[in-house]
Amino acid sequence: MKTKPPPLSLRRNLTLRLFATIILPLTLLSVVIAVGSVFLHQREMRAHAASGDWQAATDPLLELTLVAPLALIPPLVFAVAALWFANRQIIQPLQKLEAQAATLAWGDFDAIQHPVGGIAEVQHLQNELAEMSRKVRAAQEGLRDYIGAITSAQEEERLRLARELHDDTIQAVIALKQRIQLTEQTVRDPAARRTLSELEDIAAQTIENLRRMTRALRPIYLEELGLVAALDMLAREVGQNSSISIAFHKMGKERRLPPEVELALYRIAQEALNNVLRHSRASHAEVRLSFGEQTTELEVSDDGVGFNVPQSPTDFAPNGHFGLLGMYERASLIGARLEVESAPGKGTRLKVRL
Repeated sequence: MKTKPPPLSLRRNLTLRLFATIILPLTLLSVVIAVGSVFLHQREMRAHAASGDWQAATDPLLELTLVAPLALIPPLVFAVAALWFANRQIIQPLQKLEAQAATLAWGDFDAIQHPVGGIAEVQHLQNELAEMSRKVRAAQEGLRDYIGAITSAQEEERLRLARELHDDTIQAVIALKQRIQLTEQTVRDPAARRTLSELEDIAAQTIENLRRMTRALRPIYLEELGLVAALDMLAREVGQNSSISIAFHKMGKERRLPPEVELALYRIAQEALNNVLRHSRASHAEVRLSFGEQTTELEVSDDGVGFNVPQSPTDFAPNGHFGLLGMYERASLIGARLEVESAPGKGTRLKVRL
């Protein structure tokens, strides 16, 4: 996910502070000396040039006015040296450190370990950030294990419910439908036959709804045919039950992935399409699965209203983006990277790169 730069960078803050504390006072002092020397030189010339005395040219005060502008050279040299030192030893290292710290929110804990150089204080700050990132990483790994256990328990519960629906509820409704059909054959009254026909239609619709719920709880196509077939069927079912046109595209040579990876990608696509239905007000959406030699990428995009993407995953929950938070955690569990690109009126594009 792309992040925006802070409103006021470290370079700007330090440059302004350096200008206010060193360069500006030295410049003002140099200007005062230069202006004062000019006026003093003019006064001495008016006072002595008329007599034509050669001693006027060697008057100490007059010579001082000629040498005074040389006083500008030391402060200017010092100012340039101070600016160069501050830029190389403070500003640039802090910029690098700022960029490294910005990646911590997205789980890149190794970037903060790269040395940035600079003065001792900057290096000490980097060491403190590295130690903090180590503690955060350990805490996050523990939290990820906990989330992984919850996710596994959730999938097991879904599997249990799907089996109960399939083995008990759906079979009971099918038996009810068959009894209605048998009863319908023995009834002669037209009104009763119409009533039984309506009950039969209701039972058939109930069976279809229960089967759709079962497929949502337990993606049978995923277990038997793989991720490509499961995503294709998911896009078809969501499109048939909504006013949004949803297309599925496969790129590259298809291959099976580990079961937990396929399940995570399927759930991410499922949640992304649910978000499209609930929030996007889109007319068209696409699900794209790309197989590369070393990577696998899942992409879900729509032409809806879009939204302002939070700057980091820590902002997902406070901003009410619990679906994004769930997808981010699922992607992290399989070692994938989640990217979300969106803006108001520009639609949304979600990528999971494995």
